Amino acid sequence: MASTSAGRRGTRRRAAAGLLVVPLLLAVGCSRSGDDAVAKGPGSGGSSNAGTSGTDGGKAPAGTGAAGDFGTLKDVCGKGDGKPLTKKADRGVSEKQISVSVTGDPGAPAQPGLGKEFFEMADGFTKWCNGLGGINGRTIKLTERDAALSNVGTVMTAACQSDFMVVGGGNPFDNDGVKARTGCKLGAFPAYVVGEESAKADLQDLAVGLPTTTTVVGAYKAVFAAHPEVKAKVGLLGQNMASLRPAMNRYKAGVEAAGGTVVYKEDVPVLPPPGRTTLEKMKSAGVEMLITTWLAVDSASMFREMDAMNWHPKVIVSDASAYNRYTLAAAKNSKIPDTYVYPTFVPQSLGDKNPAVQKALEILHLAAPDKDLEFFHMSGINSWLLWASAVKECGTELTTECVLAKGKRANWDAGGLFAPGPIVETKDVRASDCFTMVKATAKGFEYDAALTKPNKAEFFNCDPANVVAVAPGAPSAPPSSAPPSTDAPPPPPADNSGSSTPPPADSGEPPPAAPPENVT
Repeated sequence: MASTSAGRRGTRRRAAAGLLVVPLLLAVGCSRSGDDAVAKGPGSGGSSNAGTSGTDGGKAPAGTGAAGDFGTLKDVCGKGDGKPLTKKADRGVSEKQISVSVTGDPGAPAQPGLGKEFFEMADGFTKWCNGLGGINGRTIKLTERDAALSNVGTVMTAACQSDFMVVGGGNPFDNDGVKARTGCKLGAFPAYVVGEESAKADLQDLAVGLPTTTTVVGAYKAVFAAHPEVKAKVGLLGQNMASLRPAMNRYKAGVEAAGGTVVYKEDVPVLPPPGRTTLEKMKSAGVEMLITTWLAVDSASMFREMDAMNWHPKVIVSDASAYNRYTLAAAKNSKIPDTYVYPTFVPQSLGDKNPAVQKALEILHLAAPDKDLEFFHMSGINSWLLWASAVKECGTELTTECVLAKGKRANWDAGGLFAPGPIVETKDVRASDCFTMVKATAKGFEYDAALTKPNKAEFFNCDPANVVAVAPGAPSAPPSSAPPSTDAPPPPPADNSGSSTPPPADSGEPPPAAPPENVT
């Protein structure tokens, strides 16, 4: 069972309420209160009918293999051989138990439930693993630490008193916890990182890192191939926060490297969602393909405005943070165009073909029987599996140094749940060479094989040409079995505007909106 330790709410306020929409670079998550299933597939906990709960009673199909297996990962958890530790135990480790924390922000006053998915998956994984005897016979003692957005430093300091590591969670203002965490030599396997200081910090292994010098291009090329009419009329719509502006600049570079033309780019205030004024500007600029981070939060009002205007871009594209109920609610309740998300994991709708997806859903349902898998669930279990595999390999030498070393992998895929790729030092993190394409529909996220053109692990398109460098010193691609692309354009020049701006600290108001960029 997981114990709960809520982070103390400090009196300082990080920002006005308008600044509390979660930064999203790879991810933004809030509590999902809608009734739309995230994806249809075996054991789906949601329902496609609004106002109803799941019809399966929370029972998920068991993944194939032995009880402690996760997809292709064998015996992740189990009783082990009972051998005693051969070295002095690190903080939080005993012969029978390993104390770890998961962080999130569900107590955030302006965003209740934020990051609750991290707690759900951590609880489910702990129950699953402990039910099998733990890792090498040592059970996991889990503490859920709620930073409520503004108390990241406080919860990290608390974790320093008792925990071996922090695993499977994340916080939008994660930069605030770096000093405390590294100062007490607390290792971390975060599910996501947002701030560049946090992404580059020591003593951590990133199952999904924050690529600051490379960006995706393959997903855009796939959309352009299917919708050539939108290629010359791309718009980018982001959020005006220091941690997000660099991401939108990288997306712009990716579009241009794919052969697209950006005719409009704007980072708007983080609350409320973009309204009529912004949409009119996009319409005037002729935007036909919209790339946006706004699908990671509830932007129903934006789609209602589009419906009222009787104007929509022909295509909308978002990263994996849009793999949530908000996007599907928009697909059901508004006249949204073809809307694609490009995750690096196997979507739930393919669970009947992928044992790792089945097992992930089974583990989630141990803690949250009626939930569907969302991005934060996926990224959370990715980190838990990497951590547990490293702990198992360390055996009787259970030290922070050993676990972090064993967490580095030449080719990690979370048992087949994620696209294969290396786990490397933070300075060497690059965008994934792999992607899938899923389309948001009223029935769920539907995998689009024709758009993906999979060439690896059945569901993924993997190619070094799917990534381009956007800054000097970008890490080179690892060896790939996929045939190299011959039509990739040269990398665009770096666009680092805003990338050195520190995130707002205790300012009372969000920054003014950046003026839109109209390109003719």
